[in-house]
Amino acid sequence: MASAFPPEDAVAAPPYVFAGSGAGERDRLRLLARLLDPLHQRALQAAGMRSGLRCLELGSGTGTISAWMADQVGADGQVTATDINLSFLKDLPRSNLIVRELDVLSDEMLSGAFDVITCRALLHHLPQWESVVHRLAGALAPNGVLVLIEPDAGAALFGEAKHQRFWSAWCRWGQSEGIDFRLGHKLPRAVRLAGLDLRETSIEVPFYCEGSPWSDLYRSTVEAAQPRLDPWLAPDLVAEFKNSSTVGGDPMCSFGWVTVCGQVTANVKAVQPQ
Repeated sequence: MASAFPPEDAVAAPPYVFAGSGAGERDRLRLLARLLDPLHQRALQAAGMRSGLRCLELGSGTGTISAWMADQVGADGQVTATDINLSFLKDLPRSNLIVRELDVLSDEMLSGAFDVITCRALLHHLPQWESVVHRLAGALAPNGVLVLIEPDAGAALFGEAKHQRFWSAWCRWGQSEGIDFRLGHKLPRAVRLAGLDLRETSIEVPFYCEGSPWSDLYRSTVEAAQPRLDPWLAPDLVAEFKNSSTVGGDPMCSFGWVTVCGQVTANVKAVQPQ
């Protein structure tokens, strides 16, 4: 099967806050996969995963979703797992799965090359994310589907005041880094403007408490960002966050995770982002 990516000169990828390749980042990504893979798999199943499809995942991380898709599409299908850092994608022994380094901001993708394109927790790191959605829509085959999952910190408003203070400061820091932690609710409009028909839009809002996997994920994420957080988050805010899920504390509302599925149809036309 021919590659959907024409050869290109190497283009340096922009730096990402969580671009580490050590054991700590691997463990954080594995925990994120453990928590979000069930949601992601349900969304892909609802989008029509089946034998023979050509699939692309961007920002594949540890490759769990790409491996799952490869099992779904079988020997007649093909999955391309991509990331700008392939450190955690070295052990995916499936004949119908290709691993490729890809920067979605600069590397070209052929028009109409894929039946399913998906990414998770990637777009909110990209200031040009709306243009990326347009590029992904253009890479879909007729009747192809785009499945996106992104966080939205608006759900944290259900937490206590100290909880809200921390996540508000976290979002302000994110803006300084070009990260939009409130992107989730913006996805449906962007998918429609990219010329896709909306098939599904939903949000899941997990709660976390002391010792829970979600608490471990958020704690490890904050620790991973700590060197760049210091100018933005006062020590007392970080301490409040770390104490917000202590034994006996009330469960706290975490980010919501917004899932959007768009499909190529004949009657919807794209509108280029301004």
